[in-house]
Formats: sequence, structure tokens, C-alpha cells
Amino acid sequence: MRYALTKETAADAADIETLMDLAFGPGRHSRNVVRFRDQRAPMPQFCFVAKKSKEMVASIRFWPVCLPDGQVVPLLGPLAVRPELRGLGIGRGLVRKGMDAVRLSGAPAILIIGDPGYYAPFGFRVEPVRELDMGGPVVPLALMGIEYEDGSLSRQSGTVTPVPIT
Repeated sequence: MRYALTKETAADAADIETLMDLAFGPGRHSRNVVRFRDQRAPMPQFCFVAKKSKEMVASIRFWPVCLPDGQVVPLLGPLAVRPELRGLGIGRGLVRKGMDAVRLSGAPAILIIGDPGYYAPFGFRVEPVRELDMGGPVVPLALMGIEYEDGSLSRQSGTVTPVPIT
């Protein structure tokens, strides 16, 4: 299947919301991670969409969160792919594209609440975030991270918090 990966634009917002509902269902708004996104803007330099013939088929977003020391890092998610297109590599392509953008920006790390089986091949691990928590349940998923600067996550302990609403 051929599709185009492009930066998310403001014009994509409604299609992304529709895709999220389709991919995750109405319960998506009750997850703990939503409080990190409510009334906050994603980090547009890291957000991408996949389209086939101008139809939205997948998206990835990153949101700013504060580490215990006050440093802001991106939180990956959600990654959404139309259910009938899962398993075709679209999501993996978006994860790689987003991670490359974060790494090239000089950000020290990325956090994610996700499925270790899916995200471990990208380098996400539980070990660097053992002393961090998100201030609420993440089960059955796991808090994981990847460090681009040694110790940026692993030397911290405490609660990751949403960025202040501006």
C-alpha cells in the first residue's frame, strides 16, 4: 500500500480526532495519559500523518511533559492507524519519522506509555524510567523511555507532570 507521510497541519485536526475515535473507541478519553494532553497543544515539529489518496489513514503525535527536574521532553502518543490497515507498517513508519525528528531536534529523550512488545524494537525500554511515574495507572501498558542523552531519564526520580497550561 502506498501512502504519503507528511507533517501534521491545522487542517488535519478534525480528521485526526475522527481517526482517534475509530482507532481507540470512546474510552480513549478516560485514560490517565489524557490529562497530559487536555488543553495543551501537541509539539507540531514532531507530529506526522499518513494519507492515502488524501484520506487520513494514520497519525502520530508528541506532547510536552515535565520531568521531575523541570526539563520538558516529548511524550509519544497517540499513534493511531485505521483498524483495517494495521500490520502494514504504516505505524512503524510514523514512529521512525517522529523519533528521527525528535532526535534531530536535540531533545534529550522521549517518553511513552505503550505496549512494550510494539515499542521495544524502536529502542524504548522500561529500565531508564524505573524511578519515574505518571501520577496514575498505565496498566496494561507500560511507561517506557529512550535516552538520546545518557542519564536524561535514568538519573531522575519522581512524577512526570503535564506542562503548565498557558
